[in-house]
Amino acid sequence: MKTLRIDHVTVATPDAARAQATFARFFGLGQATSAVAGGAALTIGDARIEFVTPAAGSALAAAMAANGEGMAALCLEVASLDEAAERLRKGGARFTAETSPAGRVMLVDQSEAHGVRLTLVEQRIRTAARASRSVEK
Repeated sequence: MKTLRIDHVTVATPDAARAQATFARFFGLGQATSAVAGGAALTIGDARIEFVTPAAGSALAAAMAANGEGMAALCLEVASLDEAAERLRKGGARFTAETSPAGRVMLVDQSEAHGVRLTLVEQRIRTAARASRSVEK
């Protein structure tokens, strides 16, 4: 599997706009981009930090209630999801493949990534994914 770059990091927070403003003001990070579902985003180079306020009752809201606000997910862009799936299968790692409005994505079981909610996206869908991505609320 060839990992190309970090596509985005998701931060769960009770106030997405405030978190975006904090990161921009204090840390000089990125340029504000169009809001993602339930939040806001900053672009840094060719990657994003997405700030989301999870919907009540969602898995992300439960995680935030248990662990507080903070990094909730990491999304990596890979050259080929088929190659990634083969490598993970050979290593015995658990994952699920899903189809989003933008194309295929792979969700790696958190226990395989040391507790990180890890999503893999394929290079060819990256542009489309940005246009139609919806973040779990």
